[in-house]
Order: sequence, then structure tokens, then C-alpha cells
Amino acid sequence: MKPCSKKISILFILILSVLSAGAFADTYKYHADVKGMVCAFCAYSVSKNISKLPGVDADSVNIDLKGGQLDFNSSQIISNKELSELFIESGFTVSNLSYKKTSKNTATASADIILDLKIDAFKTDQFIKVIETIGAMAANSSARLIIKSPPSQEDTILKPLLMGRQQVVKVQFIPVQSDIVHIRLTEISD
Repeated sequence: MKPCSKKISILFILILSVLSAGAFADTYKYHADVKGMVCAFCAYSVSKNISKLPGVDADSVNIDLKGGQLDFNSSQIISNKELSELFIESGFTVSNLSYKKTSKNTATASADIILDLKIDAFKTDQFIKVIETIGAMAANSSARLIIKSPPSQEDTILKPLLMGRQQVVKVQFIPVQSDIVHIRLTEISD
């Protein structure tokens, strides 16, 4: 092999090893007990705050209201103090925080679209019953709601989706500068 092609081969192998290292990065799987949460809106609020912690995978945050359990994944270690403060600010308590370190394969699950709805952001109040029905569909399945909307519409949309529900509804609210509210209900499959 020529010296030039040998160097290119070595460079190529180094690049591949660097790129593939991220695919099997360490992840920390967290579990904790939660007290004080009684409705889906509480769970959404806390999930949203947990998702803002550095390294937390927002899609992995799972709160079981009936069992009082919290699970999430992070690429960084989250201290018990940091998580407890977040819960105290929200009015709830967290205890028995534990985690285990694992290697994470970043292969992702696919999402099948169940519903894809676009509403004029200035007419959201006319669709409250539709939004409530979408919330019921999401609460009774393993589906996830992804909502892209102007930030000013967050409460208007989330209250009918979440208020008073005893089941957790997985919701990701993405604030966007738009005149359209985009609601997508997806079923997650491996």
C-alpha cells in the first residue's frame, strides 16, 4: 500500500471511530418516587422542567401518577439536590432517587402519525372540544402529542388537554413564531 493511501485509510478509520463513539455513549437511567401529583397538568409541568435539565432526553421523561414514579434518561449525572429543588419549586416532593449507568445505542423508535391537525392560532378557543377529545385519545394510549404553537397559546391548548385527567398525557410543547397551531398525535413503535 502506498504511504499516501495508508494515511487516508488511517484517517478514514479514525473519523469512523469518532462518529460511531457517540452512537454508544453512556446514558444514566434515573428512577425516583414522587409525591403530591394528582393530575396530568402537574405531570406535564414537572416533565417540562425536568426536560430543561442539562443532558436530559425530553422524550424519555415518564411520570406514573398512580404509582408515584418518575423515570428519565440523561447523558449527564443529575444531582439529588438539583432534582429535589426542581420538585420543591413545583410544589411536589421526590425521594429515593437512583440511577444506573448504561451504554446507550442511539437507534430511535419510529413514530406512526395518528392525527395531524393545524388550527388558526387566533381561533383556538373554537376548537376546545376537539382539543379535549385529542387529550382523551392520548391519555388512553401510549401516544405522544407534539404541539407547535405560538408561546402565548400554551395554556389555552394545554388546559383542555390535561386539566383534571388522572392519566398522564405525553406532551411536547414547542414554541414557534407562527399563526398556526400544529397538533400531531403519534404512536411510538419500536
